[in-house]
Amino acid sequence: MITVKSRIEKGWIRLPKKVRLPNGTQIIVKIEPMLKTKDKLKIISELSGSWSCDPTIMSIFEELENERHHDIGREVTF
Repeated sequence: MITVKSRIEKGWIRLPKKVRLPNGTQIIVKIEPMLKTKDKLKIISELSGSWSCDPTIMSIFEELENERHHDIGREVTF
C-alpha cells in the first residue's frame, strides 16, 4: 500500500511527481480531506477533558490505584 498527499486541480487528482506503479495497475482511491491545523486543534480542544464531568471517573481511578498496590510483582531467579 502506498499513501501519497495529493491535490485536486480542476476536478482531477494531481499526484506528486511519479508514483512507481506499472501502467494499467488498478487502484482504489480513498479521498480524505486534510484538516487544517486550526481544525485539528479545535478537535483536540473539544475532546480533551471530555471525561472530566463523568461521575464514575473517581471510582475508576480508585480501582486502578488499588490494583496497582496489590501487584507485588514476581520473583526473578538468576
